[in-house]
Amino acid sequence: MKIVVANSVGVDKRGYKMIHYPSRWTTGVKRMYFAWYPWELAYLTALLKRETGHDVKMIDGCLREFDCQTYLKEIIKERPDFLIMESSTRTIDEDLRLALQLKKQLGTKLIFAGQHASAYPEELSKSVDFVCQGEYEFTVLDIIQGKEVSSIEGIYPNACRDPLDVNSLPWPEDDDIKRIDYCVPGPPGLRFRQIQAYGSRGCPFRCSFCVCSNLYYSKPTWRARNTDDIVKEISYLKNKYKEMEGIFFDEEIHNFKRDHVIELCKKIIASDLNKLHYTAMCAYATLDEEVLEIMKKAGYYQIRIGIETASDKIAESIGMRGKIDIKRLFRVLEKAKKLGFEIYGTFLIGAPGADIQEDEKTLCLLRDLLKKELICELQVSICTPQPGTPFFNDMQSQGLLRTKDWQRYDGTTEAVVSYPQYGSKDIERQFKRAVDIGHYYRGKMSLKRDGLWVTLNKALQKRGFFGLLGVLIKRLLGKV
Repeated sequence: MKIVVANSVGVDKRGYKMIHYPSRWTTGVKRMYFAWYPWELAYLTALLKRETGHDVKMIDGCLREFDCQTYLKEIIKERPDFLIMESSTRTIDEDLRLALQLKKQLGTKLIFAGQHASAYPEELSKSVDFVCQGEYEFTVLDIIQGKEVSSIEGIYPNACRDPLDVNSLPWPEDDDIKRIDYCVPGPPGLRFRQIQAYGSRGCPFRCSFCVCSNLYYSKPTWRARNTDDIVKEISYLKNKYKEMEGIFFDEEIHNFKRDHVIELCKKIIASDLNKLHYTAMCAYATLDEEVLEIMKKAGYYQIRIGIETASDKIAESIGMRGKIDIKRLFRVLEKAKKLGFEIYGTFLIGAPGADIQEDEKTLCLLRDLLKKELICELQVSICTPQPGTPFFNDMQSQGLLRTKDWQRYDGTTEAVVSYPQYGSKDIERQFKRAVDIGHYYRGKMSLKRDGLWVTLNKALQKRGFFGLLGVLIKRLLGKV
């Protein structure tokens, strides 16, 4: 039997390239493109290869920038009996169009998983053969092994499956797709050729806007991988790819348990892998001087932190009350700066509970952190209600959604929510201000570090001539 595991369509019918990260959110861009490594599909592919005797192949339409028809032709060459796709809401129209054409031509059975499948399983089950909800690797394996459908947990309409044991999985796929190929161009802010890897899975929190905690896992959960196995995987990748310069631990919270990250760092050092460069997604609540010092010794040079908001009101509204502590944030960032870390911060505009004044607190924090060079890279997003999350359900029930055109749910181009106290245009203006603040202060840091011509070239690539000119004019007018 032939099985194709396929990431989403890479280019939609409007010419937007999909930056597809379904357990967070997916956006479409015309410039500055990169592809995320499709980690859960990759784990699934490796699992199917290990546990079945079938011919399994993984193809990534995002990495190869395939539009629907090009992708369809590529998959038809394989003549699959099963097609497995993981779709976000942003990509569902294109993914479903591809899958249904394939089914019409070859009779291929369709298995859909991911965010949109978990949010709208009943609707999707009218079009495809199997809909998987939540974390899906072992659910798909049961389907492929021919188990009785009524007994398979995680398949609609059956009960959800409990979070899996991450140490029961093989290392993710690295043959049909090459993990090194996702490094150039890699995710923004990385300074080295770093392969994406995962030392843990899940999140212990349940923020109302989060796809990961609300749709991929049936309950708040964080599961650590065996540290010996992580180190073996790093060593394997280093030996396979001589051009690899490091690892990007792109999980939800790399350092949730400080003992785990300390143990991992010690083993990285003992294995002489600390000459590589490491980046990790972290929470600042469990970063202290001891943890920072050993991470630095292990080769970590950059930490990515979800700062999100400076507003207690917004934090309370989105379920982040226990995660927001601005005084602690400054203490941690000051220690990190002294040790030579680069900090990448993420911020939200237009979240539940926001208004102009509350988001202004976040803009002031953002400006302050950049001026003091406590962060050097950032991501600003319009908080966009992804279907299936409490945020989406609340906005829908209150009649605050402006549209259900899923292609507009990308978190970077427009606000799809309009609050009575905070209209969509106001949200978009605050978002653009935050972006401009980021560009201006990062430009100043780049100028000091890299010189005029390198800084101008980077700025022109990101913003274009008129975008760069706009930031400079706004600064002169005191609007940045």
